Amino acid sequence: MIIMYTNKLYDSKILNPHWVLGFVDGEGCFHVSVSKNNNTSLGYQVTLEFTISQHIRDKELMMKLIKFFGCGYVTQTTSNHLQFRIRNRNDLRTKLYPFFDIYPPLTIKSLDYLDFKLVHSMLDDKLHLTQEGLDKIRTIQTRMNRNRN
Repeated sequence: MIIMYTNKLYDSKILNPHWVLGFVDGEGCFHVSVSKNNNTSLGYQVTLEFTISQHIRDKELMMKLIKFFGCGYVTQTTSNHLQFRIRNRNDLRTKLYPFFDIYPPLTIKSLDYLDFKLVHSMLDDKLHLTQEGLDKIRTIQTRMNRNRN
């Protein structure tokens, strides 16, 4: 069976979009990082990263995620854990967001997704280059993931 979202076809033998959605709802993370970087005008850098972590025994599944999304990479984080990552902002915009716009997360993670996209648009608008914008991004960051009520 062939599955289509946006203008991209997926062979359901690779991964089913509904299964991927459920998997991300349970195991995925939309992460916004604000870190010190003296090479930037305000001394801080904002990074977006979508991740899924799994035990190394699930390496084949992690590699299928690269094929499913058409981007990203897998890195070994500890001796027995892997992480699928998408950091490239263009890949986030053109490959990850179209999927989640059609298959939005069903859990509270949907709010993290919306905040993640909001920060992305703030970066596109260069708001992170102002103190006010950077402060707003930090506020958004602090309410995401485990900090969300």
